[in-house]
Amino acid sequence: MTQALESKVVVKAPLLPLIKKHDLTKVAIFLGAGVDPDGLGSQAGMVSLIEKLGGKAISFYRGTFNRPQNKSIRQILNLNPLPEKEFGANDGWSCVVSVDGNATTCPIQPDFIIDHHEPNGDAKIGSDTRLIGATSSIIWEYLTESSFDFTNEEGRRISTLLALGIKTDTKDGAAETTSDLDYEALCFCLKNKDQKAYTQIINCPKPVYYNDLFVQGWNNKTVEGPVVVAGLGNIPEARSGAISEIATQFSETEGVSTAIVFAMVDGAIDISVRSSNPSLDVDEFVRLCFGQGGGKPGSGRARITTTLFQNLPDNLSLKLFETINEIVKHKALQITGDKK
Repeated sequence: MTQALESKVVVKAPLLPLIKKHDLTKVAIFLGAGVDPDGLGSQAGMVSLIEKLGGKAISFYRGTFNRPQNKSIRQILNLNPLPEKEFGANDGWSCVVSVDGNATTCPIQPDFIIDHHEPNGDAKIGSDTRLIGATSSIIWEYLTESSFDFTNEEGRRISTLLALGIKTDTKDGAAETTSDLDYEALCFCLKNKDQKAYTQIINCPKPVYYNDLFVQGWNNKTVEGPVVVAGLGNIPEARSGAISEIATQFSETEGVSTAIVFAMVDGAIDISVRSSNPSLDVDEFVRLCFGQGGGKPGSGRARITTTLFQNLPDNLSLKLFETINEIVKHKALQITGDKK
């Protein structure tokens, strides 16, 4: 039976004794449903923890590195996770760990889960799930309790990754879920980071197409009270990282509390939600509105795939988007209206 641990638990790094006792000779580490700084930082920190304990770990990711900052993180901080399709469930793994993602985002049931989202599914041995700002903060606690050396080159690299993860998911401390642990971990990691690498990543430029898509979405928006819904049209997977960025920008507009931005991406409907409305449960909204996906306070995502939508000629793709555009706007505005 999984031992679920909530944020009120005061024991530091509660799963650490169980992890130490486990066979760590070949560990697979998965992050959540998509690539983001918190997932990447958490994953890299967990690799360092496993190696500190004498084990070996291989990281896997789901989705794509389609956002400029994530690409910069991977390149500048020397990350080499493998795509999930290269994971073999029967390849003799001694342990499977999910970080920044629940059991449903892992291809097989994990032995351990360390996450900051609402629990969904059990781990075989134990879960440390705390509803705080960032999973990177929890991983920092585990490394600290393991006497990990943050002062050498590898320690500065991990500090940089964790700082980026905490900064992103807590919105520089503005997110309502930001906890004392987040502040403590971020302060420590910022003091011990690789300044040059951190600055390069924070200041990485956005491609020109971000501005083009922003304008297209703004011109195609529907506004109902404090809610904005906008479609970006048909875009390739390589540019889909702009969807969440634009949703964030729209949600920061005066008079807007919730932004729902979507696009057709290689035959899938990719939807991003950003909200500052405290009465809107984003996780519940995404699941109710789109039948899948999920989220955490302030942000959510759904990706609806079907082979029927793939490899269509341009004229049918345009008609399909026009139809999807009306459906998404109708459902989103209807349900946000019900939640008022």
